[in-house]
Amino acid sequence: MTEFRYLHGAVYIFENAKARRVKVGMTINNVVDRLGHVNDMWLERNALPLERDTALAEAHLENMTTLLSELSGSEKGSVTRKVRTLAKRIGLYRQYERTAGAWQLSTVFYTARAEQVELLSHKILAERLDEEAPFGEVFCCSVSEATEAVETALSQLGLLDSARKELNCESPTDL
Repeated sequence: MTEFRYLHGAVYIFENAKARRVKVGMTINNVVDRLGHVNDMWLERNALPLERDTALAEAHLENMTTLLSELSGSEKGSVTRKVRTLAKRIGLYRQYERTAGAWQLSTVFYTARAEQVELLSHKILAERLDEEAPFGEVFCCSVSEATEAVETALSQLGLLDSARKELNCESPTDL
């Protein structure tokens, strides 16, 4: 069973028109700051992730795999999870083509239980998930489909009437 924190926050929809993708996420912080972080990851503006240098990433993965035989207990479990995660991320970066476009803020829903709204929205859009995106919560659908999913989630959780919706916001206020 999933345990939720009942956070008041923002469920946002970012649009990348050039890539024909939307990102549905949530934050309890400033949405514009989150948009900047997403664009930094998408456009690889910061230091390249380990996975982009295949040789370095594979060497690190091999070292961790070798280390597994020397570990036991919770240490072994922790390193095992790191090995699986790194292997998965290397695979994602190998498959994904160079990203196109930049993300723009489309819609924000300020609501209670933002974490639950986001999760339910993801379930509604599950068939549209871009499983090759370099990070999560990216969907191959229109803004209107994503907006409908968030509104459906809000309605199912009894929050639609109390949520505040902002369209094409330039600088939402801090929560």
